[in-house]
Amino acid sequence: MIVEFSIENFKSFKDKQTFSLLSTKNKELIAENTFEVTKDVRLLRSAVIYGANASGKSNFFEALTFFLNFAVNSGPSQQAGDAIENVHPFLFSQQTVEEPSAFELLLFLKNREGKPIRYRYGFTVNQDKVYGEYLFAILNVQEVELFTREGQEIKCNSKHFAEGEAAVKITRENASFLSVCAQINGELAKELVLFFQFFSIGLNNKRTQTLSKLDDPKYRERVVDFLRCADIQILDVNSKEVPSPYRVRTPGGAIETRVRMQKKASYSHAFYDNEDVISTVDFDEENESLGTRKLFQFAALLLESLDKGFPVFIDEFDSSLHPLILESILKLFHSPKTNPGNGQLIISCHAVHIMKKALFRRDQIWFCEKDPYGATELYSLVEYVEPGTHGSVRNDAAFDKNYLKGKYGGIPYINEINMQLADDNNGA
Repeated sequence: MIVEFSIENFKSFKDKQTFSLLSTKNKELIAENTFEVTKDVRLLRSAVIYGANASGKSNFFEALTFFLNFAVNSGPSQQAGDAIENVHPFLFSQQTVEEPSAFELLLFLKNREGKPIRYRYGFTVNQDKVYGEYLFAILNVQEVELFTREGQEIKCNSKHFAEGEAAVKITRENASFLSVCAQINGELAKELVLFFQFFSIGLNNKRTQTLSKLDDPKYRERVVDFLRCADIQILDVNSKEVPSPYRVRTPGGAIETRVRMQKKASYSHAFYDNEDVISTVDFDEENESLGTRKLFQFAALLLESLDKGFPVFIDEFDSSLHPLILESILKLFHSPKTNPGNGQLIISCHAVHIMKKALFRRDQIWFCEKDPYGATELYSLVEYVEPGTHGSVRNDAAFDKNYLKGKYGGIPYINEINMQLADDNNGA
C-alpha cells in the first residue's frame, strides 16, 4: 500500500515534490474512495494527475520506474564500474546539474501477525554511484532506523535489521544496499523487493500479461466480462499462435527469413441473420479498435490489482478510451465490493469530464505545472489555495469547469493567432 512518493532533482523535477495517497480528514466519498490501514491512517484507492503537455506528468512515472528498477535490480544486474542508467538531474539550473537525484517511498506492508508496518525507504544517486540510502520503520510508535548509508559507509540496526550485516562488504557503490540484502536472502529485504516487483507501471504494452492467462477458462471469462463492462461488444476472446517471420544474418553473412510462433488475441463477435445470432465471427486483434486493444492490454494488470491489492500506475490512460469507460474503470477501484484487495490506481490523463465531485475527492485530483524556470510543481486540489480568496477549493465546486478556466493551473498557455483567410482583392 502506497502512502507517498517524493522526487528531487530528476528530469523536470528540481525541488522536492511529493505525491501522496494519504487521505485527508475530509468526509466526502470516504467509504468508497478510501480504505483504512490503521485507526489513524486511511489511504486513497485512486488518484488522477492532470497537466499540460510537457508539464512533467510522464517524468513522474519515469521517476517511479527508475526508483523501482534500481531498488530491485541494481544488485543482481550491475557490475563494478557500470554506469547507473536512466537517472538524469534537472538540467536548467547551475545549482542542480552536477547534483545527484533523490527518491523516497513511504509504504505499508503487513508483518507475520498481519499488522501493517509503515516503512520509509529512499536513496540519492547519480550516474556513477549511490550517495545515500536508508530504511526506517514504525514498529510501535516511533520511527526506527533499520539501516543508513553514506557512500560506502553502511550501518545496520543489529536488533531490527541484522540481516543486512552480511551485505555491507559486498555492496558495490553503483548498487542499492536493499537489492544486495535481498539477493543474499535477507527476510525483510526480500519482502520489500517482492512488493516493489508487484508494482505495475503501464509505460509499456502489457498485452502479453493478459494473453498468458487466457488458457484459464475462468480467467478468460473475467477478461470478457471486464471488456463488456466497458461496453465492448464481444462474446469471447482467445489466444492463438500464428507464424511470425523474422530475418537473421547467418554466420556466412547471408540474410535468412525464419518463422517463429507468436501468441495473438482473437475476438469472437456475433454473426446475425437479420436480428438473430446464428454463429460467431472471429477478428484478429489488428482488426479491433484501439480502445478495445488498450482495454485488453491492461485487463490482467487491473484485475490482479483489484484482487491482490498492489498499486498500478498508468501514464496517459485516457488515450483511445471514452471518458465514460475510464469512469467505469475508476468506479471498479472505488467500490469495496469490486476492489476487496484495496488496489490503488494512479493515472495521468487529459479527460476533464471525469474531474467531478461525484467521482473524486479533492485529495485525489493532482496537477503538474512548470514554473517560469522549467521546473515541475506537483500539487493536489485539496491543498490548492485559490488566488484572492486565501481559502481552499470548496468541495461543491465545479472542478472540471474551473480547471478549464485556468483557476487551478496545470493547463497549456495558448496564444491566440489571428489569421487573414483572404486578401483584399477578393473582398474578404
